[in-house]
Amino acid sequence: MKKLSLVLIICLIAASSFGAIIDKNGTDVPTKPAVAQAADSAKDDWVYNTGGSEDFIPTSQGSFDGWGEWFITTVMNDSGEDLYLTELGFPCSGPATGEFGWVVWIDMGGLVPPAGPASTAHYYGAFSPIEPDPAVDPLVYTYIDISTENIVVPAGTTFCFGYDNTGLGGQTDANGVETWSWYTEIWDSDSAWGRTDILQVKANFDGPVATQNVSFDQVKSLFR
Repeated sequence: MKKLSLVLIICLIAASSFGAIIDKNGTDVPTKPAVAQAADSAKDDWVYNTGGSEDFIPTSQGSFDGWGEWFITTVMNDSGEDLYLTELGFPCSGPATGEFGWVVWIDMGGLVPPAGPASTAHYYGAFSPIEPDPAVDPLVYTYIDISTENIVVPAGTTFCFGYDNTGLGGQTDANGVETWSWYTEIWDSDSAWGRTDILQVKANFDGPVATQNVSFDQVKSLFR
């Protein structure tokens, strides 16, 4: 009877330990319950989410100062088609970002993080999180239209994308997908700390149709 009680106590202690989430700086962060949210209505040929499904809802979070200033991941384009990136999606909260708010690197040469900080990105731009309060749980996605940036990922190559975490960034328990955070001036692996950052990207297989503005006078001149 005593052995059974001891085992039960050990199990309860272990369960409470596994339930706790610790930031890289040692801060306790409670696990966030999943909540329903409206999915983006736009349909694209290709969608990738580090959580494993479109618009995956984070179950935990990482702060900009306790976890990392930037969240990124690398992806192999194994679709067999060239990808024309159309949209980025990040469950995050915080104030508007600066010039390097979202970032994309092309042709990484492998599933590795960039050699330098976010300012080395090949493509970048500013954005404002839907939830501006940096203390609010990052359960709502901010979608960023990048369809006019002409970012093409050739078939069989890798690319990297991510965003500036100005408050809290959505995460989940480490799921085998490698993500990195900019922490203590390096791209620090999140899986080493038991987490995966939630990052989403969408693309089409066909590029945008080129248009040309022609004045009515120019059209008439063709028939003179």
